[in-house]
Formats: sequence, C-alpha cells, structure tokens
Amino acid sequence: MRTIQKLSLALLLLIAFTIKSNAQNQIEIVIVGSAHDNSKSTQNFQAIIDKLKNFKPDMVFGEYLPQGDYAKLEESNWAKKSFRKGHDYLEKLNPASPKNIDAQIKKDQKALNSFAYYHKTRMNLAVNYAKNWDRGNADYQIFVLENYMKQSFGKEEQVEYAKMFGGIDSLKKKGFYRPGSEYSKIYFPLIYQLKQDRIYNMDCQSYDKPWSEAWGQTDSLYKILTNKAKAASTSQEAATIKAIEKYWAYNEEEAKVFNADPYAGMNTVKYGVLDEAWNFYGGRHFYGYAGFPTETVKEMIVQWTLRNEGMCKNIIGLAKANKAKRVVVGVGASHRKWMEEILAKNPEVKIINYNDLH
Repeated sequence: MRTIQKLSLALLLLIAFTIKSNAQNQIEIVIVGSAHDNSKSTQNFQAIIDKLKNFKPDMVFGEYLPQGDYAKLEESNWAKKSFRKGHDYLEKLNPASPKNIDAQIKKDQKALNSFAYYHKTRMNLAVNYAKNWDRGNADYQIFVLENYMKQSFGKEEQVEYAKMFGGIDSLKKKGFYRPGSEYSKIYFPLIYQLKQDRIYNMDCQSYDKPWSEAWGQTDSLYKILTNKAKAASTSQEAATIKAIEKYWAYNEEEAKVFNADPYAGMNTVKYGVLDEAWNFYGGRHFYGYAGFPTETVKEMIVQWTLRNEGMCKNIIGLAKANKAKRVVVGVGASHRKWMEEILAKNPEVKIINYNDLH
C-alpha cells in the first residue's frame, strides 16, 4: 500500500512539474487589433508604444507577406500587384544588385547593429529588402531613414537619397511610406525604441481567390435580401435586415467609450462580435434567418479561418526558430478575435489581451 502511495505521489509531482514546465515554456503572444488608417486619429500612440514596450517583446510581427510567398502567387493577386509597383520602382532607380543579395542584407544589418548612422548602408539595405520581396523590412528601413536619419544627412547623402528613392511623394505613391498606417504610428517606432532591427512578416494569401469568390457571391445575395426588404417592409426579409442592423450597432454609451480609446475598444470581446457582423453581413448569428445568405457566409468564414490559421502558423514557426518568449503581433482588427481563438488552442502559447497589459 505504501509503495502504491509513493508511486501516486511521485506521479502527481511529475504531472505538476510537467504543467509548470509547460507553462514556463509557453510563448506569450499579444495580438493587437489595429486600424490600417490612423491618419485622422487623436489617439495617444506613444502610450500604446509604451504599453507594448513594457511587455518586452522579443519579436514584433506585422501583417506583411513573407518574402518567399510572393513567388507562389498569381500576378493578379492584390498583394503581389500592390508590391510589384514599389518593387519595380526601386529596381528601376537602382538597377545594380549585389551578387548575393541575402548575404549583403546580413552584412549591412550587422554593420547597422554596430553603428546605426551608416546612412548609405541603410539606404542600400532598404533597396535590397525591396528587391528581395521583403516589403515589411523595406518599409521599416525607409521609415527609419525618413523619421530618424534624414535630418542628419550630409549634402552628398541628400543627393544619394534622392537618386535612390526619389521624393517623399513618390515613396508615398508607391506604398513604401504610409504616415497614417499602424506601422508608422505604432509598430515601427516600437521596433526602433526597442532597438530591434526588423519586423517579422506573417501574412497568408494562399486562400485569397476562394475568399474573394465567396465574398462576391455573398454580396450579390445580400443585395437581393436588402432589395426584398425595401420592397416589402412587413416581409420576413425586412425583419432579417432590421435584426442585423440592431445587432451590429454600438449604443450611444458604448460608442462614447470606444471613441475615447479606439485601440482599447478594438481589442475587446464586444468589438470582436460586432466586427464579425460587419465583415460577414451579420455573421454566424444570422444563419438560417429568412433571406440570409447562410451557405456563402459559411464559405467566407471557412476561407477567413484558413487565412488566419496560416498567419498563426507563420508566427509560431518564426517564434520557435528565434526562441522567442514574448511576441507582439500588429494586425488588422478584424483578425484579432479569430487569431486569439486559434492560438489559444495551442498548449505552447499563452494569449495575453492588449487591454491586460500595463
């Protein structure tokens, strides 16, 4: 009996140790639901940066496509078309390329880690990132040049910068410099203040075509629903539209709280519910309602879930490869709820909500 008791105690201690060990080895991840356009925002962005800095992340991820994924996409893909313009623009201005672009990037990054004010080295690095289809880090280096380095350029460096990049208006037009983006407002300053040298790319565009098809079908069916509702105000379809409009609205008090701190608001449970409704024509709550395009919304959600699963897979893979303990992920607010739910199922991950940071 005593032997059995000793074995039971040993087993319990082993289980307790395993649970504690697993908890200690978990990657802590903060998914920050963000606005893509912050140009008119009155938000205190430095307060957000400070909150994320206090978390002491080892890595900061952005909703950028991994460089190797571009080659897998069709030319018609929106992400590839969008970056192709910038890629070709800098390629034309800077036709000469190093024999081994990956080796040159590593060499320049190492030089800048030892001394941040090698301006020409940073210019070359930004160009080579763009040529190498790493949009996230091309954007980041251009942001650093524009915001922290440009004011200390000598005359020759000013001339070189203009030759290599053109004017600021051209950089904006080609998408390399977006002052109102979440990256310019939060994640690039965060990386710079943390003295880290890059942003990590984690987007997934593998499911964009079926997603777009499902979205188009849903939109057509939803227009039929709204037309029927307008034609007959007492119809079941009209009741569906009325229920959707009530469901996806903030009340006056909720709107007031949200507008006082939008980034806090975008990372709440309430926002996650409403955001699903806005993006999916009412969302899962309205499956089976009269006239509601249930089957095509289901297909939208299948493709959306696959994209978010792909993003989460990219995050975990890179975090493990870099032995990261704490990770910040800046992502469009519509992804946050889905990604938190996906990652929460992974025993190697501990999800921390942005609003729980201090």
